[in-house]
Amino acid sequence: MTKKQKEVNEHPPKKKMEEKTSIQDPPGLIARLGFFWMIPAFFNGNRRDLEEYDLIAAKSIYDSKIVGDKLERVWYEEEFRAKAAGKKPSFLRALIKAFGWSFLPGGLMQLTAEAIRTGTPLLFAQLLSYWQVDSTMTAQTASYYAGGVIVANWVAAFCNHHGNLFCQQFGMKLRIATSSLMFRKVMVMNNGALGGTTVGKIVNILSNDLLRFDLALLFLHYVWIIPLQYAAVLYLGYLQAGSSAFVGFAALLIIAIPIQSGLSRLIAKVRFRTAEKTDDRVKTMSEVINGIQVIKMYAWEIPFQKVISKKRSLELKEVRIATILKTVFLGFLMFTERTALFIAILVYILLGNTMSASVIYPLQQFMNTTSVKVTLILPLVLSFTAEMRVTIKRVEEFLAFEDRADLVASQPATQLHFPRRKSERPVSALSYRLTTDDFLDPSNGFAPHDRKFSRSVSQLDDVAVDVRDVSASWTNDPNMQALKNITLRIRKGKLCAIIGSVGCGKSSFLQLLLKELSPSSGSVSIYGSLSYACQEAWLFPATVRDNILFGLPYIPSKYKTVCKVCALEKDFKQFPFSDQTLVGERGVSLSGGQRARINLARAVYREADIYLLDDPLSAVDANVGRQLFEGCINGYLRGRTRVLVTHQIHFLKAADYIIILNEGKIENMGTYQELIKSGRDLTRFLSEDKEKDKDSVNLSAKSEDKASLVKRSISRVSEAEEQPEFKAQVAVAEERQSGSLRLEVIAAYFLSGNSVCYVLFTVAVVLAATAAAASADYWVSNWTNEMARYEAEAGIDTDGGLDEQVGRFTTRQYLIVHGSIVAVLILLVNVRVLPFVQLCIASSRKLHNKMFSVMLRGIMRFFDTSSSGRILNRFTKDIGAVDEILPRTLLDVFQIYSTLGAILTLNAIALYWTLIPSAVLIAIFGIFVKIYLNAAQSIKRLEGTTKSPVFGLVTSSLSGISTIRSCGAQKKLIEDFDRHQNLHTAAWNGFLGGGATFGFYLDTLCCIYLATIIFVFLYVDFGGAISIGSVGLAVTQSLTLTMMLQHGARMLVEFLAQLTSVERVLEYSRIDTETNLFEGQVATPHIWPSQGRIVFQNVNMRYAPDEAPILKNLNITVESGWKVGVVGRTGAGKSSLISALFRFAFLDGTVTIDGLDTSLIARQDLRTKISIIPQEPVLFSATIRYNLDPFNVYSDDDLWRALEQVDMKSAIPSLDFLVTEGGSNFSVGQRQLMCLARAVLRSNKILIMDEATANVDPQTDNFIQKTIRSKFASCTVLTIAHRLNTIMDSDRVLVMDSGEVAEFDYPYHLLSDPNSRLSSMVRETGDSNMARLFQIAKDAYFQSNLKENAS
Repeated sequence: MTKKQKEVNEHPPKKKMEEKTSIQDPPGLIARLGFFWMIPAFFNGNRRDLEEYDLIAAKSIYDSKIVGDKLERVWYEEEFRAKAAGKKPSFLRALIKAFGWSFLPGGLMQLTAEAIRTGTPLLFAQLLSYWQVDSTMTAQTASYYAGGVIVANWVAAFCNHHGNLFCQQFGMKLRIATSSLMFRKVMVMNNGALGGTTVGKIVNILSNDLLRFDLALLFLHYVWIIPLQYAAVLYLGYLQAGSSAFVGFAALLIIAIPIQSGLSRLIAKVRFRTAEKTDDRVKTMSEVINGIQVIKMYAWEIPFQKVISKKRSLELKEVRIATILKTVFLGFLMFTERTALFIAILVYILLGNTMSASVIYPLQQFMNTTSVKVTLILPLVLSFTAEMRVTIKRVEEFLAFEDRADLVASQPATQLHFPRRKSERPVSALSYRLTTDDFLDPSNGFAPHDRKFSRSVSQLDDVAVDVRDVSASWTNDPNMQALKNITLRIRKGKLCAIIGSVGCGKSSFLQLLLKELSPSSGSVSIYGSLSYACQEAWLFPATVRDNILFGLPYIPSKYKTVCKVCALEKDFKQFPFSDQTLVGERGVSLSGGQRARINLARAVYREADIYLLDDPLSAVDANVGRQLFEGCINGYLRGRTRVLVTHQIHFLKAADYIIILNEGKIENMGTYQELIKSGRDLTRFLSEDKEKDKDSVNLSAKSEDKASLVKRSISRVSEAEEQPEFKAQVAVAEERQSGSLRLEVIAAYFLSGNSVCYVLFTVAVVLAATAAAASADYWVSNWTNEMARYEAEAGIDTDGGLDEQVGRFTTRQYLIVHGSIVAVLILLVNVRVLPFVQLCIASSRKLHNKMFSVMLRGIMRFFDTSSSGRILNRFTKDIGAVDEILPRTLLDVFQIYSTLGAILTLNAIALYWTLIPSAVLIAIFGIFVKIYLNAAQSIKRLEGTTKSPVFGLVTSSLSGISTIRSCGAQKKLIEDFDRHQNLHTAAWNGFLGGGATFGFYLDTLCCIYLATIIFVFLYVDFGGAISIGSVGLAVTQSLTLTMMLQHGARMLVEFLAQLTSVERVLEYSRIDTETNLFEGQVATPHIWPSQGRIVFQNVNMRYAPDEAPILKNLNITVESGWKVGVVGRTGAGKSSLISALFRFAFLDGTVTIDGLDTSLIARQDLRTKISIIPQEPVLFSATIRYNLDPFNVYSDDDLWRALEQVDMKSAIPSLDFLVTEGGSNFSVGQRQLMCLARAVLRSNKILIMDEATANVDPQTDNFIQKTIRSKFASCTVLTIAHRLNTIMDSDRVLVMDSGEVAEFDYPYHLLSDPNSRLSSMVRETGDSNMARLFQIAKDAYFQSNLKENAS
């Protein structure tokens, strides 16, 4: 162990250092200009899978902190200015102000590329005239023109790729800045605003919406470049073909612009609706992932599958409309230019001109240049810009949420704010004067303490908290006040205990002091800094030590003391890597008691004047509870002000001051003695519990989520000391596929939800449209050749006219055939839309539903070892790519590759010699694509895995926001977020750079190909005159080929890269699932179980097949109707016993219920027959009715009766009352009562209570016990003990130790033996309590014997 520990301490820093040095510095100028910086990634990506250390850091202008700081500053100025002018702040204005000018260089580069491309056809027209019959040009002059064409093409490509990469990086910069600003916003939002948004919405904006920046900004400059280019081309076209050119170009505009702008507006609307539907689905997904254990325990997989699939159908309805619109958009590329060219030729001929190659081909090239912009780029610009506006609107709405005034007051001076927070930490209890920035302006309901200070110095000296006539509501509804007219003063250095029944406002009072709950009236003054331990322990995925330090410096002596007083030393010995052990997300690798103590240690380690402790003792066993109270709360923290919310009445004697809350009001307050002497009700409230509970402490409330030893495998990578390394190690080992993308992924995408015949039919329709387009091109070429031949034969200029015979056809016939081909083309392009969209949507639906249903059936082990961020990433970013990006790239690939085939065919028809350079070109192209593909896929996979920690951090931060803010740790988390973003940026930038590098070198290759074709025509003697139409066709098609090839290759790679999303989705469709989940080997008897007799025979249980067993050789028989209490220390295996009963893990041996082996029946049937009140109460954001009865089995009367029996009827206005995300509009105790209501409804023969009364006061506990005794009198009840008095009247007590049965007998028998383990546990609760518990056990024993004898 020591050696291992030593490794833990030595290796991670080294690894971290390597990682830092190996993510190389940004490339230099020469490397960037020649795109050399990506070559090592191409080289390595073809030899092995790329790792994080292969990534090259982006330039510092893309650093998350730098751009986040800049945008934050500008946004706050914008907000301030808008508020002053009484307007709404504009996020778009803030973006333009922060980054607008830096977008310009990209546009200038793109303009240069387009200017050169626009002028090239002029050189080409001069070159073509060399092959005319009466040409006087020498071969040398022609070769100069040819050289000019080639060099111009290469320079255009150089500028184009640099311009595009620059614009894409600019989009990336906006996304990084916006993400960073949004995360900072989360850190300062007030609680009402946090309740108004959801994890799903934030994750969806970060994963899907902000992607629009990356897409839209690539071509945004074309909004002003296209009109300039259009004007230039129009003039040049006029020089070539006269006024008929105007008609052609006008036709081009009329066909494209109105329809496209209408479509883009429609797309924006649809995008907005889609985003809202996605938010809704992701919110539910997030809840399902976090509450999966409860869903499985209640066997609720089917209703949740229905809910998600319904939400998914609504989402896909919008996605279908969007895909149809985008497919129509892409269709314009196919027919607009050809239609416009047909109209231009028609007008040209009708005006009495003769068709000639030197006019038509340059005109076709000009049209080609502009039509690509008007029909491909312009629609993309319009649709992406429309979608980006939706994104900006959604971000604006999010940023408009209200902030916590005290946090935002210091926000514009962020840099000043945090150091000031740091200075608070070592402040002593008396140095209250230094904490002015902790208090709010009086207008916000908080009084600054300066005013009080000036009025009464003596009062300040001993008051820590002064609350005056405060009322507060979570919902801003005056009728729903959480606190009513609270007035109290807490003195410095005292222990103040707050008690009261479930839902009376105890936690709300602490939230008021933390400023998370704003007072609607009255004033709150706090003199000193705060530290807070929340009720539901919050841990983030890092080492135990990191969780305790939480950004503070590590002081060994202090750290050891804090761990000792928080009773963590014993746990550290249990952990495989001591305090360097990694805790999973939500502390999944620890038991409930361990989580609670780490949570408390974090609060205690932080130096503060006032400690707010929200029920930290409800989750620990008797001995530890006493140790924590005496050693920590009343020992280590003595002399500090402590506000302790508790249900452990026996600790009240030690409190200096007690406050009793009831329904949000102070019912009474004073010292313990004063309260005992006071009013009748209070005497009853306290004295009842004083007698009964005097020294009884929780035995192990929440002690087992899953025992810490259970899940060592999570910590296999625990050498890593920091969160990112841990995440990366797990991700590399677990998530990423390696090697090249396999064909079955492509096949799986196409065949998900579609038959082979349907796929072939869709491909045929798409190919038919391309064939029609190629036919139109071929017809123009054929006509021009015939015309040239005719002119050569006639020897004079012809007089034109529609009936002139040119070759086999008249001019009129040529026009009719040309027009018909164009008409068929338009028809086919639009016919293919529906089959294609159906293909994509069916695949999307099937892939999502399959992944979700497999995930729901997944074994619990999968959820324990996968963070919710990682699972959500699959359901947001990857499904988003499959829904929206994949269909577009797929159609592009279809269109471009079929066009490429057509071009090569046309070239071969023109001159078969061109097949040789074409074959070489295709071969080299294939090699290029293969090299790029391997590297691009590897980078894309890295990009996918580096995104997960970003989502993971957002989800875990939202759940622990009160803790984060009370610790002033916002800065630490913002730094973590920025660090995760920078790693993702390196991967994304690598992906963009790879695309640009590939495109540039491919264009260079195409220029060489073009040179070969032209010089073959110039210098090779073909034994006769070459038809000018053939040369024109070959060269125009080659120019198109060069453009198409690189665009096609980029699209192919983009398509295959997006297929990694399909690959990642398919990965989750192959996780290990539970066997016999819906169907067992034998049918479940109808009335089973009728008795509820449970037998464990030689049961060994492990959480993973390769781990040591957690439960060892268990042999127990629980007779029908027995009430069995289960006790044991933390990590004894109590919760594992439940896992065995529910068959959540790998079991050897047999568990039988009423003689039926549970392994033979369907697990669903088994779980529906066992009622459970789980350790962590989970509610879903749906109605109360759905939370109690998702199958709609019970009537409203049944539901109300169940709520009444658990004393929740008064707290619920109606069954359609909506529960907010995570059940946050109910207290933890109320959530536990809701879970009891579920059990009451089911009225099964077996009930399991997994520390079900951990978070309720003793009175409610009594009430629950009575309900169980009356409602479940004839049932078998297993209770994992919370308070010892609740299990002393059990029929049997099972004492667990290290996964084995230590004792199993009557409580009376066990207590009669002074050496028994139960006796030693009871002894820890004090002598008076021991005697009382012994008496309860004795009475219960003789009473049950009497009953047995009577029967």
